[in-house]
Amino acid sequence: MTTKRRSTWIGTTILLMVGGSAASSQTIVTLRAPTATLTHDFSQIRGVRELPDGRVLLTDRLEERLVVADFASGRVQVIGRPGRGPLEYHLPTSLIPMSGDSTLLIDEGNSRLVVVTPALTIARSFSLRIPGIGVALSARAVDAQGRYYLQIPGWISNARERGDSVWVVRYDLRRATVDTIALIQGATTPPNRNDRQLGIPFVPFAPQDGWAAGADGRVAIVRANEYRVDWRSADGRMSPGIAVPSDRVPVTMADRVAFTRRFIANSPIGGRDPNGGMSAAPAELLQEKTIREVAARNTFAAVMGPFTQAAPLVAIDGTLWVERSGHVGTRSTWDVFDAAGRNVRRTTLPAGRRLVALGRASAYLVATDDDGLERLERYALR
Repeated sequence: MTTKRRSTWIGTTILLMVGGSAASSQTIVTLRAPTATLTHDFSQIRGVRELPDGRVLLTDRLEERLVVADFASGRVQVIGRPGRGPLEYHLPTSLIPMSGDSTLLIDEGNSRLVVVTPALTIARSFSLRIPGIGVALSARAVDAQGRYYLQIPGWISNARERGDSVWVVRYDLRRATVDTIALIQGATTPPNRNDRQLGIPFVPFAPQDGWAAGADGRVAIVRANEYRVDWRSADGRMSPGIAVPSDRVPVTMADRVAFTRRFIANSPIGGRDPNGGMSAAPAELLQEKTIREVAARNTFAAVMGPFTQAAPLVAIDGTLWVERSGHVGTRSTWDVFDAAGRNVRRTTLPAGRRLVALGRASAYLVATDDDGLERLERYALR
């Protein structure tokens, strides 16, 4: 059963001034009510992808399910099964569009990637290993030529010489070639703490660059020190964006606790399960006492960076969505940038929602109830 409401959003236009001159016209949008809601409950939605017929693929990491969901009928159908086999998955997370309407599933638990066909069958699974690096890596995007976009973790690539910077690269699996896209500011390394029992391996809320890639091979680099979006074209040309004003948001203890709770719940920090794969966090780590102890023991930035650690999203129209920083409990707000790096729109979500995917004319939001159960909602963007 689908709940339908009149989709409402309120938009006003303001003129942004940069350096004393008009830089761009920005629309302020507030999403009000969903056009449709799946009545099915999920435990931890991690990936959503809109299909050409209006249905969506969805992953539930904790329930270890990949499903196709139909908003019109309310039907939810499982695809494949969890496990260690070549056509199975364990702790499924992101869903990445591929050419020909195929989808790449990030199989976190097995440290590999899974290809889902347009017919919604699992075709194969494989580990992504680039030359010179002996561990399997994940991907953030795949372009129309089948090339994978990913970043090399600092702990792999001699980060000591580069501080906390990381490489963003493009990998052509068929030719086994690696192209460097950018060197960006990564997460800040925390100081050593010998008495720390459970550690967050970076400094939460510290400024770090973000990035995203589109199917056309363009890559957006979101700069943290001067908040702006630089676009790299498919042929390697860089186009610096326009600086965007941002507030200095102090980090409170409530922010620290909320971040720690999300980090533990969404990270494979439980170690290895008996079969050798990654496992979800055990229940004892999610107790309020444990969460507060971890929040107190770890190092946090005093002031938040201009945007969150949520991965920026490239929309089908080529714009880039970036989530602004804010205190826990405040409504999530996303800046929208055009191909010239102008901040043309700002979209605020309803309270208690998080953005997980963008479709042709829709945004997909997750609503969480008091019991921690999640539901997927669809909102019109036009």
